[in-house]
Amino acid sequence: MLYTKFLVFFLDLKYRMSFNICHNSKLELLWNVLPIICLGFIAGPSFALLYLVEDFSDVSYIVKVIGNQWYWSYEFADYSTNRKDDNLIFFDSIMLTEQDLLSQKHGFRLLEVNNRLKIMNFVNTAFLVTSTDVLHSWALPSLGLKTDACPGRINRMIVWPTRPGIFYGQCSEICGINHAYMPIVCVVE
Repeated sequence: MLYTKFLVFFLDLKYRMSFNICHNSKLELLWNVLPIICLGFIAGPSFALLYLVEDFSDVSYIVKVIGNQWYWSYEFADYSTNRKDDNLIFFDSIMLTEQDLLSQKHGFRLLEVNNRLKIMNFVNTAFLVTSTDVLHSWALPSLGLKTDACPGRINRMIVWPTRPGIFYGQCSEICGINHAYMPIVCVVE
């Protein structure tokens, strides 16, 4: 009974309002133009922010991250020395075995590596991420970083760490049989 009264009231209200709202060209123009103006106000700052996110103009360090089966390789140029022969630093980061982890007596199982990536605090660092064989995903969730490592393609991202610490991550792409054994350790000093 209550439902029927509500339905009759709604239909009667719609019938009475139809003469005032429908086919009113000024009102139809308003409700079509108003969302366009709102989207314009949202799009302006969004495009500016997207441009600033991709701006590589004041990057201090560039680290190239290379995904291999099943470990990570890092290379970056050390521009603090003027010698051109040995300013490229290249190292592999492989997960520690349980025996190595017991001998060190620190670190987390399946998350500790033999060579940690070290970056500086309050310094813009760019990461160029690629792969040599299959799809990988270089992810450090506590730093807010995640990008895919695709063979033949270089994806880039910038980080400006604001707190020192040791940050752990893993490959988050199902890249093969040893996908679970590709940890990432980044030390922010």
